[in-house]
Amino acid sequence: MPYLPPSQVFPVASRWGWGCVALFLGGWAVARAEPTFNRDVAPILYRHCTPCHQPGSAGPFPLRTYEEARSKAPQLLKAVESRTMPPWMPEPGHGDFMGERRLADAEIQVIRSWFAAGLPEGRAEDRREPPAPPRDWSLGTPDLILDFPESYLLGPEGRDVYRNFVVPIPSGTNRFVRAFEFQPGNSAVHHARLLFDASGESRRRDSADPVCGFGGTMPPARFPPGHLLGWVPGRSATVLPDGMAWPLDGVGDLVVQLHLQRTGRPETIRPRLGLYLTNRPPTLVPVLLGLLAQTMDIPAGAKDYTVVRSVRLPVDVELFAVLPHAHLLGRRFEFTATASGGESRSLLRIPDWRFHWQDEYRYARPVSLSAGTVLEMRITYDNSAGNPSNPNVPPRRVLHGPDSADEMGELWLQLLPKDAAGASALRRLHRELTQQEIVADFGVRIGREPANADYRLERGKALGALGRQREAFEDLNRAVELDPRLAEAHQYIGVSFLERSLFTEARMAFEEALALYPNLPRCHVGLGLIAEAEGDPVAAERHLSRALELNPADEAIGRKVAALRGKRPSGSLPAP
Repeated sequence: MPYLPPSQVFPVASRWGWGCVALFLGGWAVARAEPTFNRDVAPILYRHCTPCHQPGSAGPFPLRTYEEARSKAPQLLKAVESRTMPPWMPEPGHGDFMGERRLADAEIQVIRSWFAAGLPEGRAEDRREPPAPPRDWSLGTPDLILDFPESYLLGPEGRDVYRNFVVPIPSGTNRFVRAFEFQPGNSAVHHARLLFDASGESRRRDSADPVCGFGGTMPPARFPPGHLLGWVPGRSATVLPDGMAWPLDGVGDLVVQLHLQRTGRPETIRPRLGLYLTNRPPTLVPVLLGLLAQTMDIPAGAKDYTVVRSVRLPVDVELFAVLPHAHLLGRRFEFTATASGGESRSLLRIPDWRFHWQDEYRYARPVSLSAGTVLEMRITYDNSAGNPSNPNVPPRRVLHGPDSADEMGELWLQLLPKDAAGASALRRLHRELTQQEIVADFGVRIGREPANADYRLERGKALGALGRQREAFEDLNRAVELDPRLAEAHQYIGVSFLERSLFTEARMAFEEALALYPNLPRCHVGLGLIAEAEGDPVAAERHLSRALELNPADEAIGRKVAALRGKRPSGSLPAP
């Protein structure tokens, strides 16, 4: 016999009330028991929190047991409700990323209810074992372990520290890295970037600093071509996509840039890096494209200062990863892709930027973008007193610069084009975008300080890279008028003369630069080329050999020196 439909049941008034019916039904309507640590909270912590919050990991305190969680319960509740923990800034629905560290709303509610219930531990039979401490190396013993040459002592108090550590790569290494694991060894290590320097400049800066490493956020080192290499708390090993290993040729140095946070006590910093190698060369060679904002001038008190940069893709690509970057005034970060047909996609949105938790984000599946797609970066800054991260009290005017109290705005994209021609087009585009931004930035700076020789030098170098040689020469010439001690400006003036076969003038400029700073390899290259052009192979070999001593990683110089010594046919050598 069918029951009455709801339309006939619910107009009838209730006779007893739901509580009486619930008693009759034996608890059907009784709410689920209050959450306990053992049954409900521990699985959430063990999945999302304990990997960092345990001895030997990055978390400042452990969260492995009921007692540990109870003692930190107020901090725990505040962190998960504000979504500052686990540290994951991208908003859902704006890109699908690997390794997302985000609590579901239901998980946050469990922790909230547990706190409201008085933090009950629960039944012993519901207790489960916390995850085992991390193994020495999560992927097994690495093929190559790079240790810091010495320890760095971080003091207990003060501002955050950015420190760059030079780690020599064993000579003769000529393989490819398929995975790597960074072990911070201390919770004071907030994040790390892995860079490479074949020029020797980082080693010179390290030697000149009496303490291990050298300071600064802008070391003279770069990521391997096409790759973004870093570490943040919560990340163990990084395994690269198939076919995308990066070369490790044993020439130059690894530069590990660390962001260090004070803990209130002295900390000994000495991380390790494990590399997993392969003999297979990469079959996929990505390209880095940067959207950079350098012409920023953020007034004191401005709450919504926004910079926008965009670029139109010249070729079809696949987008593998993004790395956004701003400093302490950053508030919102947005990245969109608009196809030539007008369809727009949001590929990254960070509604609450946090400088201390910036990260690289790798898409779960590469994003296909067609030629003609416009990529746009939009960053909003808050330079008001209401921004708790503002380093200036009271707020002051802030310009672009490398220090944390300055500002930056960048979005780095790891792209994979279809072929070598596409890669060349992207690299050319990146160089143009970068130099154009530098020209604009230093144009603004020169407008404020017309007699600043360093600004003239930097704009002149960028103008030359853009092929605007006459304007470049004017800036470089003005720079040495303002400050004759600028060796680099003399060097670039020499290059300009050399390109026009004005050998006498070029020699004078190169010799002037070397008198000021003897270790400029490009000046020795220039003098060597002049000597060769004038029929003096002995002088040419002497200067080029000196350039090779100063920059042994330059294969073109090596080929030229070998040719002059009669060991093999002459190779081409680019202008210095």
